[in-house]
Amino acid sequence: MKRYVILAASLSVLGFASAAHAQVFPSPTGDNSAQITQTGNQNRANIDQAIGGLSLNGQNRAQVSQIGNRNNATVNQTSANSFANAFANTALIEQNRARGIASIDQIHDYAVTRFNEARILQNSNDAEASIDQRGDRNTARIFQRGLSVAPNASIEQNGRSNIAIVEQRAGASGTVEVSQGDFGGGNILSPQTFTSRVDVDHNGANADIFVTQIGFTHTADVFEDGTNGIIDVRMDGALNTANVIQESSNGLVAIRSTSASFSNVARVNQDVSDNGSSAFVLQSGSLSVSDIEQLGGTGVSTANFADVIQSGDGLTPGSIESLIVQNGSLNEATVNQSARVAESTVLQTGIGHLASVTQ
Repeated sequence: MKRYVILAASLSVLGFASAAHAQVFPSPTGDNSAQITQTGNQNRANIDQAIGGLSLNGQNRAQVSQIGNRNNATVNQTSANSFANAFANTALIEQNRARGIASIDQIHDYAVTRFNEARILQNSNDAEASIDQRGDRNTARIFQRGLSVAPNASIEQNGRSNIAIVEQRAGASGTVEVSQGDFGGGNILSPQTFTSRVDVDHNGANADIFVTQIGFTHTADVFEDGTNGIIDVRMDGALNTANVIQESSNGLVAIRSTSASFSNVARVNQDVSDNGSSAFVLQSGSLSVSDIEQLGGTGVSTANFADVIQSGDGLTPGSIESLIVQNGSLNEATVNQSARVAESTVLQTGIGHLASVTQ
């Protein structure tokens, strides 16, 4: 096994900057391990690791720790064979203070016995984090905390049984983008993309959250607490489920599934704190279920809006189904269904509501 440890320190008072680069390409023994620690401002850290050859039984492990302002860390890991050890690629980047930029790129073959695991932890204002993974059983985690302002988190995964987790504790203007099923620098897709999961937990104002899932049996769970939040979830495939909880005033939730979709479920819960929020569900294909709940205290002017459009092959009872529950006042619900068999239920409590169902 090759191990590289690099320590770099700069005097932030003088504005000195340092760069550290650990590289093993490829490892003759099949095992790479690199660690970089930097203290100070405007530092850069790069770790490149690769395993190649049909006979190698290798694994990559990388860790970067930076304390200071305007630091940048990059980890690239490639494994071109199957693995019998406990892990394939493992990477951790931790950044503290302002304007940190972190990126992890991991690649291994599909249908191997091991996995990629990437974690980015930032306690930083204006933080940027991105993770790209190709292969099966990948796990990507991005944590942006410390009431950071304008954090940006991006995860792209291609393969089977992948997990993407993003947690933002943002003062304001956080952005989250998660895509499963289309990473690869173009249209390079795994033979089958299925059974992946997205978990997004955001706390802060003016959030922009975008989730795209392509394939089968995916699940997306999104929680947002703030004001003026936007959540957009798109599903293309079969047996996918999107669950969105939004505790926000003037929030917007949009969930869409394409005509090629089959048996997809969309659930939206805009909680008691929601006023002036909107929820849109667009489903086309076979066996679609939509459930929207918008809550507000009795007599409170909530003015929420729910819109559901469903079309497809509804051949049996329950195959195309919509439920909207609204509480408060001045709410509006609109349902449009185009199918042989469609079911719609609208429950409104309070005053000044409007409900419209077209089948």
